[in-house]
Amino acid sequence: MSLINVESFWINKKNRSYIKKEQISGPIKSEVLIKTIFSGISYGTEQIVYAGKVPKSEKKLMRCPYQVGDFGSDVKYGYLNIGKIIDGETKDIGKNVFTLYPHQNLFTINESEVSLIPRKIPLKRTLLTANMETAINALWDTLPTSGDKCVVIGAGIVGILMAYLLNSIIGVDVVIIDKDKKKKNIANLFDLNFDTSLSKTMRANFIYECSGDSKIINKLGKFTENEATICILSWYGTNQSRINFGEHYLSKRLNIIFSQVSKISKNRIKNWTNKTRRDFAINLLNNKKLDYLIDKNEIKFHKLPNFFKNSKNKNFFCKVVNYNK
Repeated sequence: MSLINVESFWINKKNRSYIKKEQISGPIKSEVLIKTIFSGISYGTEQIVYAGKVPKSEKKLMRCPYQVGDFGSDVKYGYLNIGKIIDGETKDIGKNVFTLYPHQNLFTINESEVSLIPRKIPLKRTLLTANMETAINALWDTLPTSGDKCVVIGAGIVGILMAYLLNSIIGVDVVIIDKDKKKKNIANLFDLNFDTSLSKTMRANFIYECSGDSKIINKLGKFTENEATICILSWYGTNQSRINFGEHYLSKRLNIIFSQVSKISKNRIKNWTNKTRRDFAINLLNNKKLDYLIDKNEIKFHKLPNFFKNSKNKNFFCKVVNYNK
């Protein structure tokens, strides 16, 4: 079997990265060869990896599906990939697909791990798939219903998608909070109630923490109803949270849960797998408004090291990596 020359993006321990040239074997039985068209940067998570801030206790648990190498050493990381099947024993040659593969221009993968992209969904929009899965999983973890008051903290991509799904449930009262006043414009596009701070009179049944700010959890208790749930979708890396459980949390019998997308919620595990949830998430992207979450300024694949080196997270939009030379 002939070898295929490929290029991939690697993080070199901490705050350094490079493009690596390597060779892979062609697809064997049940595998397909995919040529990447776009990959996406899940900025909050990938910045934690780039900065070397993955806690030692989480280095095995937080591996992405096709990661190569370990956190703290050279690592190939990423999980938003759109490509085209160009080889393999499959009837789907030439079709566009979404996979959870890192930033790499060509790769082989088992066909069972490939999600076909419906023609009705634009390719770049599919980069929101993993974020939509995160929001779906949090919805399954909490099961809000008509009459509930819900607050989403943080109007980033996950926060917007979380509020977007909640807002689709008849009778659910949703407000999204972000200190950045400019985020109101994007909230308005999705018909979401927006504020820059929590109202003193706010008493929520569910609070979804999507800001990435580990310090904010301690402030949320006083804005809840009795037996409310605070659902955390953020990953804080090595940052620590200090919570005064003596105020509000005990007396109100509050629940704090972490919604981790790599595992299906116990409320849905009997009927769903990661693959079927991913396909479901892709189909939920059939709304033109979601294109507002995609950054129009694309990054050339070979420029990824410069992007991470110089990035200051100037905006929250989904970062698109373009593989056309």
